Amino acid sequence: MESGSSNTSRQTKNKRKFANSMSEKTTITEAARLALEKLGRPATVSEIYEKILELRLYNFSTPAPEHVLRTQIRRATVGLDLPDGVKQKVFSLAGDEIYDLMKDNSKKRFAVGIRRIHRDADKRRIIESLTSDGTPAFREIWRLLLFAATLGLKNGRRVPLANADSSETIRQELFGNSPAWPGILYLISLVETGGTDVLMATEESETQRLTAFEEYANGGLAVLEEHFKAGNCNLDSLLNFIQAQTSAVTTKGPDLQISI
Repeated sequence: MESGSSNTSRQTKNKRKFANSMSEKTTITEAARLALEKLGRPATVSEIYEKILELRLYNFSTPAPEHVLRTQIRRATVGLDLPDGVKQKVFSLAGDEIYDLMKDNSKKRFAVGIRRIHRDADKRRIIESLTSDGTPAFREIWRLLLFAATLGLKNGRRVPLANADSSETIRQELFGNSPAWPGILYLISLVETGGTDVLMATEESETQRLTAFEEYANGGLAVLEEHFKAGNCNLDSLLNFIQAQTSAVTTKGPDLQISI
């Protein structure tokens, strides 16, 4: 009996030693990937974190492990285009804050073109200010651009891109994560042209639609830049700004509801 007990104890120690050795060699991203494989379905960061702990895939030496895990997952998530994102993508978005393993044959939510969305290089500061960890209103740049385009249209601010940043373009498919896309794109085009020809499935019409979107987004970013020039770029001041914009009566553009 003692021999059997000794063997069991030895096996338990070996398993723990193997698990600890594995967690030391495994990165956070790899641990998240393995956890999702074991879950066999899309999951939230909390669910992925619990599975990592259950399988002892990684030892988090931080007081905010889920925040660190979320940051690493998002850096390796296709389509987010984060400033500190990694080239090798592992995950994809299956919903709002729900992550899945990236699949090569994953279906696109919308049929979209191949032309990417541009933004002006001189708006880099305001974009970074509103998408940083300290201002969680916009988790990704594409969400900010959607908001800015609506804001630009409401204020009649269509501003051509003086210095389009070709190194930081965004794929159209990423905007497909929002239920407002491509509706907002078509709406802006209809308001701008007053006709339906711009909705045709041609390369010329697509260029018209995307150019209008980019320039109204650039105008909206200019409005935000002017408002936050004093430096109070935080969530409370942004919400106050949205409330003021929503209640303001303007004749410059259509009366669109502005929301994040």
